[in-house]
Amino acid sequence: MKCLKKILIIIITLLVANSGFAADNGEKTRKQKYADKIKAMEETFWAASQAGKTVKGVFIEGNSFFNGTTMPQDRPFGEPYTDEELYAVKQSAERNSKIFLLAEDGTLYYPCPEKGQKVSQSEQSHRIPRVLTEQQKKEGLFTWSTPVPMVGRMVEVYGRIYPGYAGVKGIHIESIYFEGEYIVGKND
Repeated sequence: MKCLKKILIIIITLLVANSGFAADNGEKTRKQKYADKIKAMEETFWAASQAGKTVKGVFIEGNSFFNGTTMPQDRPFGEPYTDEELYAVKQSAERNSKIFLLAEDGTLYYPCPEKGQKVSQSEQSHRIPRVLTEQQKKEGLFTWSTPVPMVGRMVEVYGRIYPGYAGVKGIHIESIYFEGEYIVGKND
């Protein structure tokens, strides 16, 4: 009987140890799949950037833009707001004002979900995968961003562009590149 108990304990120990090993292998597989996905995203972004198929622009806040309180389109590209205006538009963006991407050529883009997606989360809270340079990877910067903290900042985005309406185009942003830190307030 004691021998049977010892054999049973050994079998259970081997099963538990083996299941832990299998879980580790599964975890490595998931991490590798994620790494492969990020690498493919970065390769796609950099190829599109070199081919001129990305959009360079500045995220702007919609309420003050459309009511004429601010005029980022009339300011030098990359400097859409004064410090006072930037404070106010960031407050509005945090309070759910719509955010747009004002391209270098003056085209206005509205971040939207993929075509055919009828019910979606807010595109203002959507985590956009961030493309990093090798130096940025060494610095350990955030690997994603959301549009709200990016208001007033220059970005380069890659995604699907839709015809939109009345001159405003839709864009489903698949990846984003920008300089500096993402953490809100760290560089303010």
